[in-house]
Amino acid sequence: MGKKTGFAAVVIGAFLLVLAVLAKTYAYDQLATVPLDQETETVSKTAPGDDATYLNVGAEGGPAIETGPLESRRKVVGQVEASKDASDELDGDIAVWDTFSYTAPPGTPAEESLSGTRDLVPFDRVTGETVRWPGASTETSGVKIEPTVFYGQYFKFPFNTQKKDYEFWDGSVKKATPATYEGTDELEGLSVYKFVQEIEPVKIAELQVPGNLVGSTEPSVLADRIYGNTRTLWVEPETGVIIKGQEEQLATLEVDGETKATITEAKLGYDDETVKATVDDYATKASLLKMIRVWIPLIGGILGVVLILGGAVLLLRSRGGDDDAPKHAATDSDAPADTADAKA
Repeated sequence: MGKKTGFAAVVIGAFLLVLAVLAKTYAYDQLATVPLDQETETVSKTAPGDDATYLNVGAEGGPAIETGPLESRRKVVGQVEASKDASDELDGDIAVWDTFSYTAPPGTPAEESLSGTRDLVPFDRVTGETVRWPGASTETSGVKIEPTVFYGQYFKFPFNTQKKDYEFWDGSVKKATPATYEGTDELEGLSVYKFVQEIEPVKIAELQVPGNLVGSTEPSVLADRIYGNTRTLWVEPETGVIIKGQEEQLATLEVDGETKATITEAKLGYDDETVKATVDDYATKASLLKMIRVWIPLIGGILGVVLILGGAVLLLRSRGGDDDAPKHAATDSDAPADTADAKA
């Protein structure tokens, strides 16, 4: 009985060890990869009663600075064929996603928005970090720039995001700057890491603007556009998905180094519906990834070793008991001869 139990323990233990290794080296790698055919939409809004200041170049009577609520919509669509092309050309596992975002007062169609940008972005399917690919592009107000070199994280953070700083892309300054880890929060019951990216005010363009926008009597004036932003990102660490994003933008017009007008002052963040939908989409996958990355290898490895060692002990004891047993049963022929018979 001990021999059978020991053998079964060794077999089960070996199975658990193999399962632990495969979970860590194969199953996790298969799951911790972004899809090529992604399709999502997020909505960011100003908080109720928290109006934004913005430049409306399409206002009646010419460009004007207005105030009111704003919302920003962003749609992301994976480009399967482009992803395959980029992977072949770069000899890697690359996803290419197309993203179009625009900002406008609520209810305004995309074609009448205040601003809109379309990016075609290639990035590593595991780390989420952008890569250089000739097909990458940016289109703003109908002007296409190709190729565009993106840097850092763009759509997401790496699978198994760490509590450290990451470089994150900003389309206004056309570069990646640090997104600093600032602690752990909870959104809709899901644990998330909080990252903050501070972009200090910097000149990003020169604009020919109507003189009245900057307090000048001239018909038009060349002004510097100054841009700053505080971007806060709440990231689910197992998937690297941004569960909630928020931006506090400030853009001004400067003439001869002096601020003349504020053309953007807005705080926009994912609305509650977007946050809840994102949590619903990724909470289960996050749990599955953690189970495969941590718990199955840990528990399977420990139980596997314990069962193998325990089974080996049972097998050795069983073998030892067999060695100590009598080689054959006693018979009458082994008994000493009767004294009377001996005398006879």
